[in-house]
Amino acid sequence: MPPVLPVVTMTVQPDATLRVAVDGEPFGAPTFAPPWHRHSFAQIISEVVEQRHSPVRIVVHELDGRVYTDIVTAPLHPTFLSSSLPESPAPVDQTSPAPDTTEPAHPLPCQNGEGYVPGEEVAVAVIVRHTGADSEGTARAIVEPSLLDLSPTHEVILLGRVSGTCIVGHPA
Repeated sequence: MPPVLPVVTMTVQPDATLRVAVDGEPFGAPTFAPPWHRHSFAQIISEVVEQRHSPVRIVVHELDGRVYTDIVTAPLHPTFLSSSLPESPAPVDQTSPAPDTTEPAHPLPCQNGEGYVPGEEVAVAVIVRHTGADSEGTARAIVEPSLLDLSPTHEVILLGRVSGTCIVGHPA
C-alpha cells in the first residue's frame, strides 16, 4: 500500500474565518484563541507538520469556488515555545522543566505590566504563549524579535484572563 500524506483542508467562511480539518477531523484553534483566519495558515500547517512528524497535503477552498493545493514538508515557522527561554518569574505550568536562567547572548525584548491579580494567567498578544503574574501582580513576557517583525506596530499586549487588565506597549 503506498504511503498517504495527512490532508489539511481549509475552507474560507463568509465571515473570513477558516474551517479546518485534518484527515476529515475538525482541527480547531487553541483554547482561548480566536477562530482560525487567513493569517493562521502558517500556524495551522506548522502545527500539523510538527504533530504528525510528516509532510502534509494542503487543500484550500476559497469562497469563490477556487481550490488550491500544495504539499508542505517542513514547518513554515520555527517553534517559538522553546523551554530554554525564560517566560515568567512564576510559570503557570509547574510541570514544565525549569527555565534556563542564564542571560541570552543578545537581550530579547521584554514587555512588563502591573495591576494583575497575583498568580493569574496573562495573555501575550500576538498570543504565542501565556505567562504568569508573580505574587505582586507583575507579569513579564519575553518576545522574540522575529515575532515583533510580524507586527507593523511592534506592539505587545499583556491581557489578564481574570483581572481584565490590558497593557499595550513596545518591548524594550
